[in-house]
Amino acid sequence: MLSGVPEQDGFGEVLSDITGGLVAGRDSSTLLRLVTDGCAELLGVAATGVMLVDPRGGVEVVSASDERARFVEVLQSQVEQGPCLDCIREADVVSVEDLEREQRWPEFVSAALEVGYRAVHALPLRLGGRAVGGLNLLHTAAVPFPAEQRRWAQALADLAVLGLSQEPDVNRRAERLAEQTMTALNDRVALGQVVGLVAGSLDISPERGRALVEAHASHRDVPLREFARSVAEGEVSSAEIESVPRARERPGHRS
Repeated sequence: MLSGVPEQDGFGEVLSDITGGLVAGRDSSTLLRLVTDGCAELLGVAATGVMLVDPRGGVEVVSASDERARFVEVLQSQVEQGPCLDCIREADVVSVEDLEREQRWPEFVSAALEVGYRAVHALPLRLGGRAVGGLNLLHTAAVPFPAEQRRWAQALADLAVLGLSQEPDVNRRAERLAEQTMTALNDRVALGQVVGLVAGSLDISPERGRALVEAHASHRDVPLREFARSVAEGEVSSAEIESVPRARERPGHRS
């Protein structure tokens, strides 16, 4: 599926396996294997690997679909060069369609070509606004990395982060779920009050008021919870909210 979008049924099956593992509290090694296998199945890559930033320093290989891929991953760590390392440093995708034309990492490129890889696409594993690791997609032929495939791959990378960052203790996880549920309910009540305030001030429907509030929060690039608090405390007026560019509105969205 190098040039297309993964089939919906296939992606649904992979997604079900990974999310089921998250809910069941499977160990991180199992979840990473599900992610790397999912990439190989859905995106048509020859091999995959995951590298994580070691809190003690450096970057370590934590998962690879086979030994050849593991060698390429370990090599990046040892020579301190390669697409995945740059991906982690920059917290952004690093895509190399043809390694034979690549000059940034001479040692890595030479070794990767020698074991049969021709293209590499690396995606960041992001947590809290920074990259904590990278997901490598390895190909035996020169191939591009279309935007649609990039989105699918990043979705799988994000699931890997969820698996790595989830609370391992089941009881504690239930407590955190209860805490998050209460927070979500409180946020919803607060948002409802703000929507009512804006709708009343501007003499518009609650649906229109909600769309404006959500659009303005998006326009300011701030969390909806934080923006609602600003409105409730009078830091943002209804007139300011009404002035949000219409192109930013998402009237069909619901919190």
